[in-house]
Amino acid sequence: MAFLRAADDEDIQFQMAPMIDVVFLLLIFFLVATSFINPESQLVTDLPQKRELDVEPEDQPKQFTVMVKRHGIEVNGQPRKKRAFRASIEQLKSYGEVYVFIDSEDEARHRDVVEILDMLTLVGAKVTVVPPYEEN
Repeated sequence: MAFLRAADDEDIQFQMAPMIDVVFLLLIFFLVATSFINPESQLVTDLPQKRELDVEPEDQPKQFTVMVKRHGIEVNGQPRKKRAFRASIEQLKSYGEVYVFIDSEDEARHRDVVEILDMLTLVGAKVTVVPPYEEN
């Protein structure tokens, strides 16, 4: 087999024209493939507006603390019977967002706590169960 060999006196030359063509083709490809649209500028945001510090917002969520005791419950420190609480629980819907913190005494029945949780869940309140405070 005879291999084609370059003559020893023949110089190998590097041609620039094909290299420039390749560079321009890559440049055109990346320019076409690149997206110049800034998607963050199209996001709809609700930025807070400047407001007076002395003015309380009217739509502030309401917060209630329910303490379940052995013989009844306390709502924000005022004693109530479960029946009265059940009747007044429907008023919570008119407040909009309602946050309810539930705590119970050691002597309270588990069934009473679960009933209060069920009533508040049906109304749509955001319920937080406060863990019991342990003295060291």
